Amino acid sequence: QEAVEDVPCGNVVGLVGADCFITKTATLTDEDNIDCYPLRDMKYSVSPIVRVAVECLEPADLPKLVEGLKRLAKSDPLVQTSIEESGEHIIAGAGELHLEICLKDLQEDFMAGAKLKISEPVVSFRETI
Repeated sequence: QEAVEDVPCGNVVGLVGADCFITKTATLTDEDNIDCYPLRDMKYSVSPIVRVAVECLEPADLPKLVEGLKRLAKSDPLVQTSIEESGEHIIAGAGELHLEICLKDLQEDFMAGAKLKISEPVVSFRETI
């Protein structure tokens, strides 16, 4: 690791500490640059339609779950996480396989192996015109 003053276009750089300010995507520039425009979000042909509810088997793991859900939402552009009025933690993905991968990442990578109780997948029925 070495600190640098600037990075020319086309180079790759790693930033430490920027994740607390960026939710999913961002355009970074210095504060004096007025001609910079944010990159547009990518449009996907799929949307999160399969949902599962997750809860910790051990109540002491709840802070890990909340932080893990935040990290999961940042790491995957298609996943959506939410908390229902009942207090259930919901993960929505683009399909059952996508949800399986998200749940595996959540448990093994973001929650350090904490055990979860996972509901059966539910597909929301919606009609549009």
